[in-house]
Formats: sequence, structure tokens, C-alpha cells
Amino acid sequence: MYVVTANEMGSIDRRAIEKYKIPGIVLMENAAIRAVDIIMKEYYIYKKKVIVLVGGGNNGGDGLAIARHLHLAGAYVEVFLTFSPDNAKGDANINLEVVRALSIPIVCVLAEEDIAHLEKSLTDGDLIIDALFGTGLSREVEGISRYVIDTVAKYSIPVVSIDIPSGIDGSTGECMGCAVRATHTVTFGYPKRGHYLYPGREYSGRLHIVPISLPNDSGKDTGVCTFTLDEAEASAMLKRRPPNSHKGTFGRVGILAGSTGLTGAAYLTSVAAQRSGAGLVTLGVPQSIQPIMAAKLTEVMTYALPDDGTGYFGQMAGFEAVEFLKDKDVLALGPGMGTNKNVFEFIRYILDRIDISIVIDADGLNNIAGEGDILRDYGHPIVLTPHPGEMARLAGKSIEYVVRHPIECAKDLSQNTGAIVLLKGATSIVANCDGEVYINQTGNSGMATGGSGDVLTGIIASFIAQGYDAFTATVLGCFIHGKAGDMAAEDRGEVGLTAHDILDAAPYALKELYDIKD
Repeated sequence: MYVVTANEMGSIDRRAIEKYKIPGIVLMENAAIRAVDIIMKEYYIYKKKVIVLVGGGNNGGDGLAIARHLHLAGAYVEVFLTFSPDNAKGDANINLEVVRALSIPIVCVLAEEDIAHLEKSLTDGDLIIDALFGTGLSREVEGISRYVIDTVAKYSIPVVSIDIPSGIDGSTGECMGCAVRATHTVTFGYPKRGHYLYPGREYSGRLHIVPISLPNDSGKDTGVCTFTLDEAEASAMLKRRPPNSHKGTFGRVGILAGSTGLTGAAYLTSVAAQRSGAGLVTLGVPQSIQPIMAAKLTEVMTYALPDDGTGYFGQMAGFEAVEFLKDKDVLALGPGMGTNKNVFEFIRYILDRIDISIVIDADGLNNIAGEGDILRDYGHPIVLTPHPGEMARLAGKSIEYVVRHPIECAKDLSQNTGAIVLLKGATSIVANCDGEVYINQTGNSGMATGGSGDVLTGIIASFIAQGYDAFTATVLGCFIHGKAGDMAAEDRGEVGLTAHDILDAAPYALKELYDIKD
């Protein structure tokens, strides 16, 4: 599904009104009805006290329409306005007049001393509807609105935010000084980037995306190029596995990984490739650690490369590595390789002489940081999978900048290198040089553990070997990796989750998606 910025959503709304002649008041009413459906599904509201916080603008108009529906459904509704009723305009003013006509109590909170009225109501309130700001907020919250948001935070009352929690930037997920922490968020038409990017993701609670009769082609026609997947969409992207297949049908993965003391990364990448569907997986490792890897791996083949007794890849191993990769469909490069000049020269030698897709992670990235020509000159798909620290080195930015601007950083690196970029994080981002961006919504904090990224590298390489194009393989791999982490956390809890737990859950995550497909 498409994920939009605040400006893109504004264009979609205007298009519906201007091109398709759908009155704004109709869109507002549809939004209110859909929101009330969610509210009444999640909460019993009959004779319950519902406090509706209303700001100026269309988001406030949505809140006023919701107040009317909840009142007519038997709730005791109080409306708190953070603007003078004399300033209400357009569709919002129409809904304000209806609320007045129905004698729904309205309180104006225009100054700090008016907060006492809100506090008195909150002491016995059952539910709060947050309709202060919509997705278009682009400045710090201040004045009376800040007092209102800070006051709401003092009470343990469930909150349903309308479109986005007030105070969250709809395009970046940033907290604009202060923000409502929602239990549920009901958003209209399309999810917004701010729902998935932190801290907005945390503030949004459980997200509900509801239709409001926007034309079906709105996202595509408006030029939106950011998307996310739900389970049905991920399932639809999976290829069916033919019954008359053999191990060669599902591709050959070559892996160059590991060094002295870092055998675990090579192990996790190798087994992850196998357990996510690859037909044949072969791990190339420095000769000194090959016996260790052969003992650790039973189904994965190992291939010893000369290392002069150091336990690290070096330029002298380059020729044999190229030979090793001649029958492979994809190369996973980097986990646990270590970083030094010899390893860098080894990587450069290989990339100058092979012609298959490559997934580069971990030390593979660290070795080539500042060497963008290596990537730009490669004539086949490359997938880069940096975490924020690695991205900072690759992009020449601070880690803080990367964390605050993940989409921009992923897009820029993709444009500069021609590679597909997966920026790993609490919300992982995939970008390609065509401007397409995928925002992942699976995964949890338990996955912030050593080796998790190695598992992801193996999964992506596996999908490329199975015949998926590199961008699709990266998007699907990211989704399935996160889903496996979610399944493992559901079974074991997030605290103490290990990369091996994610590895073990990966086939079950795939099974669930194939079950949906069938």
C-alpha cells in the first residue's frame, strides 16, 4: 500500500474534490463515520464520557463530526475547542453548527486559566478523541494547544487520535515539541510516513487505515513512490514453488564471510539463506577457520580460501574466490570478514571480475566506505544493508543525522551508488535509484541483537537466488525477517531474543505467508 507525506495527502484530497467533484464535507463525513466504526469496535461508549479535543482546521472538523455521531450513539460527549468559534470556517464550521444545534456541550479553552475546565472533565472521563492537529503540522506546538496536550498526558485515559497523534509531523514522524500519545490512531485513505517513522510510530498506538471514498488510483496518479506491505501484500509477492523442482531450481548462493573469532556471522548468514528457501548454499571462508565452519554447518557446503595462516581473506585468495563464484547466482559478502587493507583489496579484486548480484553487509560495507567508485562501476544489482553507524560512514553524515532522516539518507546513497539500499533500524527503509521507497513495519526491539543483520543478509541473498529481482528480494526479505522476529518474540518475549531465535522462526514466517497465498 502507498505511504504518503502530508503534502501528497493534501494533493490527493484536492484531486478528489476538484477533479472528481467529491465535496469536502462528504470526505469529512466519511472520515467521521469510519472513525466512529473503529471507536465503537474498540470501546463501549454508551453512557460513557467522551472528551473531544478540537483544533481549528479540517482535523477539528473531523472531530466535530465524530462528536455528533458518538452523541447520537448514546455517549455523553463534551467538546473542547482550542480556537474561537467565530474563526471556524468551511466544512469544519458546518459541523460546529450541527454540534451546537444538538446542544452538545462546548467549552472554549483559549487561555491557560481555561485548562481547569478540561482537568475537571478529565477526572471522570472514559475516552479522549484527539482532533487538535492533522498531518499538515509543520511547526512546534505552542500556546494553548501545548497546555492541552500536556494536560492530557497526566491522565490514564485511552486516546483515539484522528489521522495522526497531534504534535507528530505527518511526513517525518518527529515530535514537534510535544505530542499526544494515542492508544489507537484512525487515519484516512493512506497511512502517512509519520505513522511508521519513530517517534511517531510509538505515539500512534495501534494504527487503523480506513477508506473514505477517495478514487482508487489516487496514490499512483499523484506520483506517490513510497509504500509498505501488509501480510496479504507480502504473500501475493511470493513465488509459488513448482512441485517438479530440484535443488537447482531454487538457486545457488555463494557466501564470503567470517574470519578468526567471527565465525558466528558466517554461520548465521549461511543457515538463513538455506532456511529461507535457497537450493544450494556454499560458504567460502579463510582456510584457517574452514574446519570450524565445516563442523558448525552440516547442510551448508564450505570452501577453503587461502589466507596465509592469518584467518582473514586477502588479495591472494581473490583468484580462487572468483572461480568459486562462477556457478553461483548471488554473492552474500561481508559478515564477520574483518576490516584491513588486504580484505579491501580482496573485495576490489572480486568485484572487478564477477557478474552476479551481490548483497553487501557489515564488514563488507566498512571496507568499502569512501570507495563509492567500486559500487558505481559494478554492472549488476548490488544490495547494501547498513545500520545507522555503517550508513554514517558510507554517506559521510553523523549517526544522529541518519537516524533523523532515514528515508533521505537511503535515497541519497542509492542515487549516488546505483545500489539498492536497506537502512536497518527500528523502522527499516529500502530505497532504489528509481526513487522507490519501502517502509518496513514488521519487527521489534528484541531484534536489536548481534547477528540479526547476518540473518537478514542470508534471507535477501536466498530470495535473489530463487529468481526474485533484487529490489523485491530486499523488500520481502526485510518483511519476513521482521515477521520472524515478531513470531519469535511472541513465543519467547523480546528480552533475551537471539539471532538464532529469528533464524529458527523464519521458515514458520514463510509458511504463514504461503498459507495466506493458498
